[in-house]
Amino acid sequence: MWPFSQPVFPELSPKDVGTPLAPGLDTSSDVKTYDYIIVGGGTAGSVLASRLSEDTGVKVLLLDRGSVDDTWQAKVPMMSANTFREGGPARRWFAQPLAEANDRCLEVLYGEGIGGTSRINGMVYTRGTPGDYERWVQQGNPGWGYKDLEPLFVKSETTLSQPTSNFRGRKGPWINQTHANIPFKPVQLLERAVHNIGIQSVPDVNSPTAPAAGYATLDICVDQHAYRSSTFRAFLPPELAYARRDHLKVCTNTVVTRLEVQKINGTLRATGVHFEAVDPRFADAKLFARATREVILCAGAIGSPQILMLSGIGPQNHLTEKGIATVHDLPAVGSNLQDHLGLPVMWEIPMRDSLERMVASPSVAIKELLKYLVAGHGLFALSFLQTSLFVPSKLLNDRSEVVANSDPVLDASLPENVPDIEIMPVAYNCNDVDIPGKGAFSLMIALLQPKSTGSVRLANRNPRARPDVELGYLTNPADYEVLRKAIKLALRLGEEMRRLGYPLKKLSVPASESDTDLDAFVRECLRTSYHYTSTCRMGPANGSRAAVVDAELRVHGVVGLRVADCSVFPDILATHTMAPAVLVGEKCADLIKSTRII
Repeated sequence: MWPFSQPVFPELSPKDVGTPLAPGLDTSSDVKTYDYIIVGGGTAGSVLASRLSEDTGVKVLLLDRGSVDDTWQAKVPMMSANTFREGGPARRWFAQPLAEANDRCLEVLYGEGIGGTSRINGMVYTRGTPGDYERWVQQGNPGWGYKDLEPLFVKSETTLSQPTSNFRGRKGPWINQTHANIPFKPVQLLERAVHNIGIQSVPDVNSPTAPAAGYATLDICVDQHAYRSSTFRAFLPPELAYARRDHLKVCTNTVVTRLEVQKINGTLRATGVHFEAVDPRFADAKLFARATREVILCAGAIGSPQILMLSGIGPQNHLTEKGIATVHDLPAVGSNLQDHLGLPVMWEIPMRDSLERMVASPSVAIKELLKYLVAGHGLFALSFLQTSLFVPSKLLNDRSEVVANSDPVLDASLPENVPDIEIMPVAYNCNDVDIPGKGAFSLMIALLQPKSTGSVRLANRNPRARPDVELGYLTNPADYEVLRKAIKLALRLGEEMRRLGYPLKKLSVPASESDTDLDAFVRECLRTSYHYTSTCRMGPANGSRAAVVDAELRVHGVVGLRVADCSVFPDILATHTMAPAVLVGEKCADLIKSTRII
């Protein structure tokens, strides 16, 4: 596929959309005004901007810290997943030292710019099980059950691989498909190994009737042209942004410094946004834009709580410590951070069977790139992940043998049956430590229902500074119990592959299967999956669990302010988080369209 031509996106600069602050300026009247201001144009924010701007009678301003980055590399599926690409949208820094990882500082990574992390991730489209969403309803969030949400999933997607399914979308802008021809021999063989230990394949992991345990070929967000189908390309492509340019303003390279929150007739109300240019040469120009209806934060599970706290909305003790006047004491802001702890179990394999061969041999990479450019096939047209295994740990005994496999246990519509283990086969080194010159095969474990939580806190009052992230992995000992079973299951699968004749050599595995050695392996090799959620948790204002937003995504105690991204998840879902992030954007748009702030 030829990715080199693309129309120009009508991105604006901060001075184009804001009013310079000056002494005596009346922020209630003498400024540029919009109906809705969306802060963050990432995976959810771009969806929300697209849906709200369907109404030509409303003015929408979208602010994002990154740029459009509409380069040819951004279209190529495998190439765009290179988070070290020069000039790309990936942003990284390090979390606070983690005691349960031998005091290592793990990487924090996310996508900055229109489309956000959907521009750089593994492109996996998974919705999660109905039981996951039923748990949200049980926690006091009406309207968030799977049956309520399925129409929004259908609305957003077009699946190229399930054309007759009555629960999959065929008319949405966001395209996905499965890749039946898996080019990696160990990944091909793993399916047989999974069957041999008593777990079956699932035709569509996104089916609401799919069992809680199963091995699936995944839907990947790649379109019919073999381009990455990010939410930028699906929901805010240049053609759409240009057609709506009179009432949808997309402003990039912008730092939001704080929200304007005023007390009007005794009620706190969000009335606008303060911002400035990312470029330090123009940062002295302090700008403001007013929102007559609502401000919606879509800055992600790290960015949204940071902006709230910079605006004086958050835990009072922390705000006081940082010298910020408390506008609204909301203790849950920035708390309850969750992520799918990742843990690669690895073997050495022949280089010819590994994705590492493109790194080891530039000629192979060039050949594969030409194959992609000419025919839209080959490794560059793929994700690094094509299949995955989902398992509830309660199906496994202490040796990770499948001992329970009946219909009641596999009913994924029940919260108690939601899987808590995922094992992803990747023909690549998934460890944070390079092992040059060796072909690698990883069984990447993800802890899908962690009991441990972390936090996001301000490092200082500077809105340009990255916040302090405490990942909080393994602070609850119950997580070790699930990980031990997951590691043993991965080792059993490796042994079964060897029994089937595939040459696996141990590369990064535990010293033994004792609890002591398994736990030491976890601490040495754990990593993040970059699925950050729940720092602006949804729930009732006076519920048993402290929350930030209600079931309509409105910030408790502040009128005209919502949050719509993965930070609102009451608990992390037992699935990849991109499709649920899009869901939140769709849900927020529907909620806003059905109500109007007076």
